Amino acid sequence: MSSKPLTKESLLSQVDTLRDIARRGRRLSETMELESDCRWLMAHMQGIEECATRIEKQAVKAKTFVIAASPQQKKRDWLA
Repeated sequence: MSSKPLTKESLLSQVDTLRDIARRGRRLSETMELESDCRWLMAHMQGIEECATRIEKQAVKAKTFVIAASPQQKKRDWLA
């Protein structure tokens, strides 16, 4: 898991990345010769889209500030 704090912006960035992967996968599936490979890939792309949708819903509820500060940030705040 990334050490980046979970903000609305970081969650939406994850959504964009996942949707980009799904688009690329669907495009790749069009070039596959075996129908079974195509179905397998499309099923995984559907799962990625569903994950993106869940994260997007999480982002709607998220604040624009940090949800959980990293241990390093907490230490810096304490020392300040």
